Amino acid sequence: MRGFAVLSRLGQMLVVLVGVSILVFLLTRVLPGDPVAAALGDRATPEQMAQLRSELGLDQPLPAQYVHFVTGLLSGNMGLSLVERRDVTSVILERLPATLELIFAALTIAVVAGVPLGVLAAVYRDRIADQASRIVALIGVSFPQFWVGIMMQFVFGLALALVPITGRSSVDMPAAFTGFLTVDSLIALDFTAFRNALSHLICPALVLAAGPLATIMRMVRASMIDEFDKPYPEYARALGMHPFLINFKYVLRNASTPTLTIIGFLIPIMIGSSFVVEKVFAWPGLARFGADAIIANDFNGVIGITLVICLFVVVLNFVVELLYPIVDPRIRLGAEK
Repeated sequence: MRGFAVLSRLGQMLVVLVGVSILVFLLTRVLPGDPVAAALGDRATPEQMAQLRSELGLDQPLPAQYVHFVTGLLSGNMGLSLVERRDVTSVILERLPATLELIFAALTIAVVAGVPLGVLAAVYRDRIADQASRIVALIGVSFPQFWVGIMMQFVFGLALALVPITGRSSVDMPAAFTGFLTVDSLIALDFTAFRNALSHLICPALVLAAGPLATIMRMVRASMIDEFDKPYPEYARALGMHPFLINFKYVLRNASTPTLTIIGFLIPIMIGSSFVVEKVFAWPGLARFGADAIIANDFNGVIGITLVICLFVVVLNFVVELLYPIVDPRIRLGAEK
């Protein structure tokens, strides 16, 4: 039954990807503006515009354009980017590691800081620690990310001169192995490059992690309070079990399923937020290319980025579903019954 469920889920993922490709393809064709005119400029001749339109296949009917797009997609060709003037696939492969590194760093900060703060708020409910956590959560979800990013650039980059304010690195980096500059520099034992990459990463990662950190903290607090209201924590205390063991081994684990679910929803939100963060910090990632493609009406770039993000989200949700039985054995036992 489990194998059938996995195959069924994979089939659903394929249907979602096909549906998204059709929807995004049609939306890019009905958006106002002429991408050919935007790419060539006002001084382009009608012959030049007609030639580029023919090269892009825009002179064909919509069904033929979609078939051509799908055929190229299956062969790894997403078409020509009007922003970068090269194949969209190569642009995505070049920029995707930067965005993934930023999102992974932000998610790590959000989980590592948000879970202990949520536990602390639940254990000391309605006390000073809980009140302070609510203020932190309110600040994290209230201030717009572009404003927080600009303030961090001004304070830590310009006023204190502690970290760089733009870019991904300012020194020569070792040969790419994973695409993550921090990881590649550690693999090469180049600690100068590691410190430089980390100094560029810390500010955008903190800005991107602010909202998810507050959400995770609030979710952990609410879930653990629900678990504390059940009989087993009091029974464990009566047996003389250490409070740390009760809180982290039993209560937190039973409260982790809602938290895992919210993390699965937060990552797509972080991908959307990275469009703003990458623009503010001039981070050379996929989201920044996506923002430029939307502004320039680069339909091939928009479609390619949307499909990559959709694939990432669908695969991530699939992984989260696989983690449920591992985190909470009750789900696995229920499925077996």
